[in-house]
Amino acid sequence: MNKHFKTLISFLFLLLIVAANSFAQTKDELQKKKDSLLKEIEQMQKDLDKTKKSKTSSLTEVKALQKKISSREKLIGNYNSQLNQIDSQIGKTKSSIKTMDGNLSKLKKNYAVMVYTAYKHRSTYSRLLFVLSAESFNDAVRRILYLRKYSAYRRTQAGLIVQTKNTLTGKVKVLSKQKNEKKELLTQQQAEKNKLQKEKSDKDKVVKQLSTQEKKIKADLTKKKAEQTKLNKLISDAIKKEIAASTKKNTTTGTNSKTTTGGTITTTPEIAAMSSSFAANIGNFPWPVEQGVIIESFGTHPHSVLKNVTTKNNGCDIKTNGGANVRSIFKGIVVSVLANPGYHTAVIIRHGDYFTVYSNMASVTVKPNDKVETKQSIGRAYTDKEEGTMVHLEIWKGTTLLDPENWLAQK
Repeated sequence: MNKHFKTLISFLFLLLIVAANSFAQTKDELQKKKDSLLKEIEQMQKDLDKTKKSKTSSLTEVKALQKKISSREKLIGNYNSQLNQIDSQIGKTKSSIKTMDGNLSKLKKNYAVMVYTAYKHRSTYSRLLFVLSAESFNDAVRRILYLRKYSAYRRTQAGLIVQTKNTLTGKVKVLSKQKNEKKELLTQQQAEKNKLQKEKSDKDKVVKQLSTQEKKIKADLTKKKAEQTKLNKLISDAIKKEIAASTKKNTTTGTNSKTTTGGTITTTPEIAAMSSSFAANIGNFPWPVEQGVIIESFGTHPHSVLKNVTTKNNGCDIKTNGGANVRSIFKGIVVSVLANPGYHTAVIIRHGDYFTVYSNMASVTVKPNDKVETKQSIGRAYTDKEEGTMVHLEIWKGTTLLDPENWLAQK
């Protein structure tokens, strides 16, 4: 019985430690994500405060509010995850307390039986009489050893009772702490929900104001789409030209080449190694600006104001600080520097089979055939009076567009 209780208590204690460590790791991850979202929301609020000073509503303000709302919803989801983790841990702690409480009752019951038995036979079976009544010397020695073991067993049982009570007290304190933490999280979550409702209301007001400018917004959208189409053609043509040049070089030099589904030609072992290195860093690339928030993602989206209208983004738009340096996200060679009225100056950099495009730049500090390193500045971002400072990033594999957010490191 003694050995069984020792093993059981040790096992439960070990199980609780493992569970606590696992919970702590998940909690740390959730806290890290929470801090990132709070920082993102704070940055968006600063941008919105600057926008409000102009006293004129804009599409950028709507996008900023949408991004802030999205981040707030993710933050509330983060609180939900934390609450689920705490609920799970509270359940485990309660189960552990119940098990330990049952074990403590058994230990106390067994110990009470031993004490009662010893008290009942205290005059008939005193230690001395018990030993002296032995039939032989060897029997007397065995009785002495028995009495010692019996006394040691009683002391161990008493120790186990104290140990179990202390562990149980500790678990009750842990449970109380977990409940308080849950209560605090619920309060914080409710506060975030209240903020979310206000932000949605603010967005609706701005959208309503902009709805009166529908004719102008449609005209601006048509103009922007035309400029976007021109830029896409310039980028596509520049990439195709680079691929064609590689193909021609292969034919001239007799270098082995390989055509991929994206239309890219791997010309040399060095370029193949560069492609492999670029692909291996997916999800870990530095951002093209030191500080920024993605305000519009890759793909097709409903227009912020116009109903039944969609917009398409070949990359992602990153809102950043005025005069921000634009950086190459990976080492490579500058292929082309392009000009476009809607997206200002754009830079295309080749990384083996991959190409990165940086547009909406006010100035550029590189030229074609320049070698650049990771995080090297290639120019400065353009700042618009209404839209603020925005950098547009695209990633291509050959002539195939990829979602940049999948490649950039998570903040």
